[in-house]
Amino acid sequence: MQATIGLPRSLLYHKYHVLWTSFFEAIEVETVTSPPSNRAILERGVELAVDETCVPLKVFLGHVDSLRGRADYVLVPRIVTLAKGETACVKFLGAFDIARNAIPDVPLIEYNVDVAAGIRERDELCRVGRVFERNGRRVRRAYDHAKREQQRHAAEVSAEQMAIAERDGVKVLVVGHAYNLYDELLGRPIRETLARQGVEVLCSELADMEQARTLARRVSADIPWTYNKELLGALELYRERVDGVIFLVTFPCGPDSLMTELCMRRVKGLPAITIVLDELQGEAGLNTRIESFVDLIRARGRAGSGVAGGGAL
Repeated sequence: MQATIGLPRSLLYHKYHVLWTSFFEAIEVETVTSPPSNRAILERGVELAVDETCVPLKVFLGHVDSLRGRADYVLVPRIVTLAKGETACVKFLGAFDIARNAIPDVPLIEYNVDVAAGIRERDELCRVGRVFERNGRRVRRAYDHAKREQQRHAAEVSAEQMAIAERDGVKVLVVGHAYNLYDELLGRPIRETLARQGVEVLCSELADMEQARTLARRVSADIPWTYNKELLGALELYRERVDGVIFLVTFPCGPDSLMTELCMRRVKGLPAITIVLDELQGEAGLNTRIESFVDLIRARGRAGSGVAGGGAL
C-alpha cells in the first residue's frame, strides 16, 4: 500500500505547497490535503486552542484535526530562522509542539529549519523523505526537483502579477501573509469582493521575493521577522503602480501590527485601509467596507487626483 502524508491547508502550506507536493510525489508518497477552510474547521480549531492564540494558528489546528485517520503522518514544519540575523514568527517555531499537545492522537512528522544554527531545509526535508524511501540519492534528487518546481512556480506567478500591475484600470494591492490571503475563509472573500467591483487585485505574496527582501531595507533595516520583511518589500515594489492598499492582518498578531504601522508611513497620499480579522468576523460588514473603499478610489480618480494626496482610512 502506498504511503500517505497529510498536508494541512493552512499556515505555510500556502507558501510551500508546490515544494511539498512535488517532493513527495517524486518519492511516490501520496499527499492528502485537508479541505479548504470553512466555519467548522475554524470552530474546531478554536476548541483546540487557548484563547490568546492567533486566528491563523486556530485555523491550522482545525486543519490538522481534519486529517485524523486520513494519512500515515501529518507534516508540520518547525521554522525558526530562514536567514542569519532574522527570525520567523513564534507560531512557526511552536506549531509542531502545539499541535502535538492539542491533538495527541494524530501522528505528526516534522522538519526543522534554523539557518542561524546550520539546520537547513534540504537536509531536513530529505530526512523526512528517508522515512518513506531508503535510497538517499533518490530522496536528494526528489528535493532538488521539488525546489526547481517551487522556484519555477514563484517566477511564473510573479511575472503574471507584474503584468497585471502594468495594466490600465483600478488596481489594489492586498498586503498580507499567504496563510491569510489565500485561506478560503479569511482572505478569499476579500479578493472576490474586489474582483466583483471590477478591481485588479495584486497580492503581496506573489511579488518577486528576492526583490522584496532587498527593497524592505528602505522601510526598516532591522525588522527581524522574515515573512514580514517580505511584505514590506512587496509594498515598496508595487506602491507606485496601484491606486490603493489593503492591509490584511489577523487578531492578535504583534509583528503584523508593527508591519502595518511601518507601511502606513510609506503610503501617505495613497488610499489605504487595515482589515483585522478574527473568528467572529461577519462577511456583510467586510464587504461594505471594501465596496466603500473602492468607491473612494474611483471618486478620487474622477476628481483628477489619481493616487496623489489624501491619506489612510
